[in-house]
Amino acid sequence: MKQSASRAPARKPTRLRILDSSERLFAAGGYEGVSLRDIARDAQVKVALVSYHFGPKQDLFRHVIGRRSAEHASRVLEALEHEEQTAPTGVPALERVIHAFCSGSFELARLPDAGWKHYLQLIARSAMSPVNTPALKPLNAAYGPVVRRYCAALRAASPELRDEDLYTAFYWVQSIVQRMVAETGILDRQSRGLCRSGDYDAHLARLVPFATAGIRALGTPRPTRAKAASSAVRRRAR
Repeated sequence: MKQSASRAPARKPTRLRILDSSERLFAAGGYEGVSLRDIARDAQVKVALVSYHFGPKQDLFRHVIGRRSAEHASRVLEALEHEEQTAPTGVPALERVIHAFCSGSFELARLPDAGWKHYLQLIARSAMSPVNTPALKPLNAAYGPVVRRYCAALRAASPELRDEDLYTAFYWVQSIVQRMVAETGILDRQSRGLCRSGDYDAHLARLVPFATAGIRALGTPRPTRAKAASSAVRRRAR
């Protein structure tokens, strides 16, 4: 028996279907690997409708990136604000700053909504592709305040860090988080199934102490090149 129109599942609006398909395909194939025709076929619409609603591919990509970027940035900032509010001095310890940054994205990756997983995978892929720079304006606008707030928190937690070490360390942490949410399956293969790409509790438990120790090491006094060279000469002379 045919399902009555009143009981039939509602079909997503055309714009939403196009955005969902674009998000999923761009996450899997990258900006250059996906055509408007691919997106139209996946969304079950005519190619002309994709252009009608979003314009050329770069504009569509900008809409896809911008759809979730504000909420993502807000989640990551809220995690830091929570740490600041609960810290006795208002200045979270270094490991809590790192925990906040990582958990802000990991919590979204855990959601049953496949859209968030696709979005995070797309961000991870796009971060490594300078081709997409013009279309990443919504992303850069949303995450500019995130970067500034977290770098300020790292500075407060580790005032001994040199500026170049601080920014490099934060970039490394960002890169690790992006790699983890991409869920490429490499970790699963390299560990022969001992570790799972989607096990964010395990990632958080390992990444926070790992990154904390590395950043603290950058803050310890290091020998100058002259002293290091002199020490090497003495070791060879023995």
